[in-house]
Formats: sequence, C-alpha cells, structure tokens
Amino acid sequence: MTRMHARMAEERRGERRLYLRKYLQQGRRVASFAPSSRHLAAATCRGVDPGRPQWLIELGAGTGSITRAAAARMHPDSRLIAVERDPDFAALAARAAPRAEVVVADVADLEALLHERGISRLDGVLSGLPTPSLPPALRERVFAVLAERGGPWVSQITVMPWVYYGLYRRFFRTVAFEPVWRNLPPGGVYHCRGPRCAAPAVVTPG
Repeated sequence: MTRMHARMAEERRGERRLYLRKYLQQGRRVASFAPSSRHLAAATCRGVDPGRPQWLIELGAGTGSITRAAAARMHPDSRLIAVERDPDFAALAARAAPRAEVVVADVADLEALLHERGISRLDGVLSGLPTPSLPPALRERVFAVLAERGGPWVSQITVMPWVYYGLYRRFFRTVAFEPVWRNLPPGGVYHCRGPRCAAPAVVTPG
C-alpha cells in the first residue's frame, strides 16, 4: 500500500469512528451509524448531470461521502451547496469536496440560506437527512421550500428499504426506490420527482 493510500485509509477509519461516536451521542439526529458507502453515494447522484450546469443542494452532508461523489460528477459550471449542522462533519465534508460550498447550518433555516445566495430555483436535491425522524412541521416546511424552488428531483438515502415509500408519495407525484445492498447497513435511495407545488422562474447558475 502506498503512503497516499495508507493516509486515505486512515482518514476513512477516522470518519467511521467519528460517525459512530456522533450516532451514539445524538441517536436519531444522525441518519446512520456509518458514512454512506461509495455505492450508496453513486446511486444518490444518478440525477447529477455532467453534461449541463445545475443548481444542486445537499441536505445533511455528513462527512462528505455523497458530497464528494456529486462534486466529481457534476458539470464544471454547476454549483453544489452542502448543508450540515455538525461542525465536525462539515469540516470533513469541505475537505472531501473542495468544489462544494459546505455550509454549517440547520435545515430549519433552509429558506433563509437560499435567499441569502439569491437561489430561487434548484435542479436537484441530495438528501442524507433522517427525514422520517424530523418533526412533521419541519419536514413539511423543508419540502415546501424545495417545491417553491422549481420542483427539483430529490434523491433521499435510507437504511430502511421501502419502509417510507408512502411518506415520500405524500410530497411527490413520482417515487422510485433503488436498493443498495453494498452499504453498511444495507439501504437504498428514494428517487422523487414532481413536488406537489408550483414552480417559480428559472435562474441560471453563475
């Protein structure tokens, strides 16, 4: 093993230890006891289009597994904002994906965060939030804010395959589930389209 690979392996072990510690401390506020695998990250980024600029936002970036995959796949003129409330996780996500703007913030402040950056439309949302565990009022407010930003597709990770299909059908007209067994624990991605709300005007990334 080269020195670079050894360093990367040690960094990944450090990420896993941090994730487990946070999970034990915070319980359901952390979506899983381990970072998303590269297989789950790749599945989550299906809608990231390398052929055209997109406005992308990631909710619950964690240590940056999905952030890294999205930044590597997206068009050079795309913009990716990764939101993470935990400063320790956010620092690792920023290191993992320098092309992304990693913001330490709570999703409760999502509307203000987007307004401050002049973002009135989104093309896609990558979500690592423990969405079913969010307070219902907050969950509905987050989905309403996203719907108001143009009806983006939403790719939501889960470690409980198929269980919450009905929940996402409440907010989206089309929901497809993609299982990802090569993840710890086994999980998958809900690919959601067609928010049940009207869309505003288009804004081009700049």
